[in-house]
Amino acid sequence: MKNYLFLIVLIIPFLCSCDTDENQPEIPLDEENFSAEIFFSEYIEGSSFNKALEIVNLTGNVINLETLDYSVKKQLNGSGNWVNELKLTGIISHNSVFVLANASANIPEIIETANQLKTGAPMDFNGNDPLGLFKNGILIDVIGFKDNSENFGFDMTLKRKKTSIEPNNIFDLEEWEVLEMDTVDGLGAY
Repeated sequence: MKNYLFLIVLIIPFLCSCDTDENQPEIPLDEENFSAEIFFSEYIEGSSFNKALEIVNLTGNVINLETLDYSVKKQLNGSGNWVNELKLTGIISHNSVFVLANASANIPEIIETANQLKTGAPMDFNGNDPLGLFKNGILIDVIGFKDNSENFGFDMTLKRKKTSIEPNNIFDLEEWEVLEMDTVDGLGAY
């Protein structure tokens, strides 16, 4: 009984000192930390159909992917032509992600985390198929070497480093952390 009284004596002052969120001053957002555009934050080129792409929104705004005409295309074996356009649908809030996945993936976390599922192209990419994020038909971010069939991502997961806060339409592997094939922990959270 003495232990319970001791806990009560400690807890009551703590609870009384707590204040509601509505009485807290609003912290201003630092616009310098915002990115100009959404961008790829993760790439999974796993076994079989275990393929996913994650897009992060650090813009400070809610992004309606359909209204703003975002899409993903690929270059088959770095052929130079962007093909197999997948129009994106949905909304990404600030500091949130949007996950595209192959609907035939057999890793449950990929399917469970996906905001948009697609069987076939472009979600049937391989490690030498550059992937582009487009807005109004203009390339804003890329994973892989454009116009080049060089293998950049076979059987691996790539996660964008937190130091990279802007899209890049020229692939730079230095912006990415390379992880083992079928690594999916962290997918859906930036």
